[in-house]
Amino acid sequence: MRQRLNCSLMVLLLTGIGAMNCHAKNPPDPKFMAIQNISVLPIVDARAGDKKSVNMGDVQKTLIGLLNKKKHYPASAAGTSGEVGQIAVEDLESAVPSYVKKLGPADARWVMVICLDDVVSKWSFGSTGNAELSGFLFDKDSGELIWKGKGVGQAGQGGLMGMAMKGAMKGQALLEATQRLLKGMPDRPKPGK
Repeated sequence: MRQRLNCSLMVLLLTGIGAMNCHAKNPPDPKFMAIQNISVLPIVDARAGDKKSVNMGDVQKTLIGLLNKKKHYPASAAGTSGEVGQIAVEDLESAVPSYVKKLGPADARWVMVICLDDVVSKWSFGSTGNAELSGFLFDKDSGELIWKGKGVGQAGQGGLMGMAMKGAMKGQALLEATQRLLKGMPDRPKPGK
């Protein structure tokens, strides 16, 4: 029994090392390495029905910080969605090059659009928060979608303390959703490496 356990642990260890080596050998995608600056457009409120207050500017700032520090992409906030005016999720999912070229500032090449699909906090014996985001990264020069992702976040705290923290649960869920959204985006090497 003990020998079998040792053998199993060795196989798991070697599998893990092999997986890390395979990942390390894969060069980053040239499309993502070519990115000089991602212009993050104002967050699109794609929620249906009654919309509770959310500070969209904070979500945009958090996203830019994560892109810069964790994913190593230069990113900045755009103050406008561009010539397209109000953005709808349906337009992003079936975006044609002529539409993509009108997104964001005229001088921006790579634009990221983040949609707030849902956010809610509730009381129970404590409180919970849930959030869902979807994101799209476009190359305006080619007019193509180069990345798309979804992120879901949950937060909760039980007891009387949790009941007092209901307002914070929404923010925590949004932070987790943002982190999970960006996990699906390829990492770039740290600058200078």
